[in-house]
Amino acid sequence: MPGATQSESRSPSPAPPPPIADTPGPRAQGLLNIYNQAVDATLKKCTASNFASCFPTVPPETLEHLRTQVLNQLQRTWKLNFDEIMLKRNVVQLLNSLDQCIEDARLRKKRAEANGGPVEPRVPPHTLPPAEIHLAHLMPFLEAQATEMNTRLADTQQANTQLLTTVTAQRAEMEALVHGLENVIQDLETSAQMMGQEEVQGLSKEMRELEKEMMK
Repeated sequence: MPGATQSESRSPSPAPPPPIADTPGPRAQGLLNIYNQAVDATLKKCTASNFASCFPTVPPETLEHLRTQVLNQLQRTWKLNFDEIMLKRNVVQLLNSLDQCIEDARLRKKRAEANGGPVEPRVPPHTLPPAEIHLAHLMPFLEAQATEMNTRLADTQQANTQLLTTVTAQRAEMEALVHGLENVIQDLETSAQMMGQEEVQGLSKEMRELEKEMMK
């Protein structure tokens, strides 16, 4: 059947990208580890001796209890702020997306090397000229503007086509009306000429009759 042949000749649609996991990937987990290490290193600096040097008049038992409360409060506050930033900035999903892009690039490179195709060397981003970096950030905006302008241009062209069709139809209608008026005027002029000839003939007949009566 033609429909079956046409459907078989079509190239298959590309597979949709795999969903991005919400659980921390390698880079997200690395960020969490760095945060935990930084918090632990900071809190370890607040030793009992360092804390006691700031409050020399407070008894040691009370001071240790106070230090524990302060450290726990700092840890909770930092954790809440860090989790809030991670959630608002969508950090885990973005880092997982970066991991996925890097893994896809590695797989494409391996396939190219296996097929004997050329593999371009990776260009470090910091070595790119400012113009290319600026253009890379500007291209999405320019593409969106170009798409919008093309849409507006297509709408304007369609409106102009419809307007041209309307003007052409109105011009043809006006020409038909003018032609009809010209025919009416021509008929009126012909009628007037015929009526004028009849009146002249009637006057000539009356004149001849008067002449005949005067000659009697």
